[in-house]
Amino acid sequence: MRFPAPDPSEYARNTAVVVATIATLQYTGLLTDRGGIDPAFLVVVAVTYPVFTYLINVIVANVGRGAE
Repeated sequence: MRFPAPDPSEYARNTAVVVATIATLQYTGLLTDRGGIDPAFLVVVAVTYPVFTYLINVIVANVGRGAE
C-alpha cells in the first residue's frame, strides 16, 4: 500500500479556500435561508476536509490505471 506524501501548505491553502467559500455563501444567504455564518459548521469543514482529501489521495495512489 502506498501513502502519498502530502504537502501541508497545499492542504492548508485548499482548506482555507473551501472554508472561505462556504463562509461567503453562508453570509450572503445563498447556502442557507438565514444570513449569517455558522462557525461550528466551518470548524467541522476545516477539520474534515483535509482528512477526506488525504484519504481520497491514498485511494487514488493505490488504484491501478485500469485496462490500458
